[in-house]
Amino acid sequence: MTDSQAGNSNTDTGSKSPTWGLDVTVLRESSWLTIITVVVAGAAAVTGFNLSRTTIVNGLQPIYDVTNGLVQTTLLVNLLLLVVIVGGVILGLGQLRPRDLGLVREDLWIGLGITAGTWILMQSTGVVAVLVQGRSLGFDESWATIGATAVFGGFLAQILGNALYEEIVYRAFLLPQLTQKFRHRMIKQSPRTVFVFALLVSQSVFGIIHIPSRLAQGATVGDLPLLLLGPFLIGVLFALVYYRTGNLFVTVGLHALVNDPVLVVNAGAIALFPILFVLLAVLLVWPSISALFRTDQQRTAVNRKV
Repeated sequence: MTDSQAGNSNTDTGSKSPTWGLDVTVLRESSWLTIITVVVAGAAAVTGFNLSRTTIVNGLQPIYDVTNGLVQTTLLVNLLLLVVIVGGVILGLGQLRPRDLGLVREDLWIGLGITAGTWILMQSTGVVAVLVQGRSLGFDESWATIGATAVFGGFLAQILGNALYEEIVYRAFLLPQLTQKFRHRMIKQSPRTVFVFALLVSQSVFGIIHIPSRLAQGATVGDLPLLLLGPFLIGVLFALVYYRTGNLFVTVGLHALVNDPVLVVNAGAIALFPILFVLLAVLLVWPSISALFRTDQQRTAVNRKV
């Protein structure tokens, strides 16, 4: 399908509006073969990793040691997935462009700014929580147990590895592609119904791919429905934020902080609440937030369009 064909087909579904920042109609549409290959390959990779986790971790341990924890197994494994699944299957077989996956250079600074601001808010919240509880301030134990380099390495493994891979595949690829596919088949349904159906299906897949890791952690089959509810809900929330902003780097940064908050003080889980606050704030008032990051030239361009 050509760019013009992708942009002109059924432009009411997922089109850009004051509510949604992502315009699905300008994205290239991939094939069902590509979609199925991505889902199956992703599930196989996660299953294979969890079945051979000990062997892989031990095999990559020398790299961890020589870099003092800066380069970790999570980073290396997900970089491989980015090359094979994103580069080989989605961009190669699927013939999509990086911008079809939300990889737009101009969006990077907004994503970095929101990520940094959220992290500062988390640390501030942690300090206040510790003081209110009457506890003495102290560094989070991770800085002493694994070292500063490994602490930074853990976050690096998320923002350049796991979080980046999952946001590209399940939010920037699977959700928009399913929205386009279902749009062709559900022609009697409203654009909102099509989107909601694609949202539920894509993020259910995201939840299901966590089964191998949960089983590897000792969960029983009966535990899975409740344990998978968390990934499904957070997937839905990140998907809505991506559609609201049209900026994948915002969700990558926040996803990375959820998985590895890099806490400075020993505040515990309460320091994670600012992430939820930021996610909800983005959903409610994104146009005002994005305006803060625009240059004067960008503001002028926006005003001219209006």
